Amino acid sequence: MDIANDLLDAIHAAYGPKSVAAARNKDAAAGQALKGEALKEVAANPGRISERVWRLSTATGDVAVKVYAEDQFARAEKEAALVAHLNLEADPRFRVQKLLRTAAGAPLWIVPRARAMVTAWAPGAIRTYDTYTPTEWAALGASLASLHLRLERYPAALPDTLRARLAALDIDTIRLELASAPGLAPADSDKRGLQGYVDTCLALIDQHYPGSLAAFPTDDPQHPIHNDYNQFNYLFGAALPPLILDWEASIGAPREYEVVRCLNHLPLEDAASAAEFVRAYLRVRPLRVELMPWAVDAACLQHALKRWMLQGWLADPRRFTTHLQGAMRMVSTMAGARAQLIDFFTRCVKEGK
Repeated sequence: MDIANDLLDAIHAAYGPKSVAAARNKDAAAGQALKGEALKEVAANPGRISERVWRLSTATGDVAVKVYAEDQFARAEKEAALVAHLNLEADPRFRVQKLLRTAAGAPLWIVPRARAMVTAWAPGAIRTYDTYTPTEWAALGASLASLHLRLERYPAALPDTLRARLAALDIDTIRLELASAPGLAPADSDKRGLQGYVDTCLALIDQHYPGSLAAFPTDDPQHPIHNDYNQFNYLFGAALPPLILDWEASIGAPREYEVVRCLNHLPLEDAASAAEFVRAYLRVRPLRVELMPWAVDAACLQHALKRWMLQGWLADPRRFTTHLQGAMRMVSTMAGARAQLIDFFTRCVKEGK
């Protein structure tokens, strides 16, 4: 999504009252600054970090600008509100972006067809999970527990919750869509591999769907969780803990669910690193041992529900092949591992008490 040139003046007005001369062409984006500060002139080709995130220079330092399309406004408001809440008090056990408000004090830059969240630029690197040291896994565990504690004080309930999502599943339709996918695959595609993936997803549904719904802890207040706490959202800088990015997927859910969900297959692949994470979490915040079997069911079920990946591959195999191959490896690892995962998490929680 581009930040169109005709929106430059609106961004300037939102983040600083002084007018500036900014380079303009079809690829240029708006520079931004803090309240009342003059904006630096923006180069003709500012740094684009991803499809929706830009790095821009201002008079007071670089900023990150995350842009939301019209169908993402609710997510924008949620993410800005959560980041603002997490900014209220410093806690050395976690790091999140520093939200920069408009000159009028608003957490988002708002115009009729776009929203943008502006945060102070944070240097660092995204790394794959297989490069993390035991100390880094421990920092991530303590960070998640500290974030969970802070979010228990979030002043509003999120309308989107895990319990509501599970209750809304039309599991028969999902099974039918999965079963019919190999018949829709292009003639020159790996139909045999796709059939294996579909069969494994159907098995995961059979193994984990009944317990994820029937054993849901109905007394849980479902405070906000990150809901995308993974290697793509850990920004490692000069010191630990890493900065946690991207809060727009947040939902209300039990904490036990997120602990299991974010570790995925790590307890099966590298139990020692996974244990470092869980032990560090437990030093900050407890987990309920009786909920770990349910959490395994609810978390493992999610791997079978990633229909966007399969649908994307059917529509554009070349673009989604890598995604689908990764999903195939993941579901193959998780299939039949219910008892092993429950044993791992139950032991960790009991030992951490």
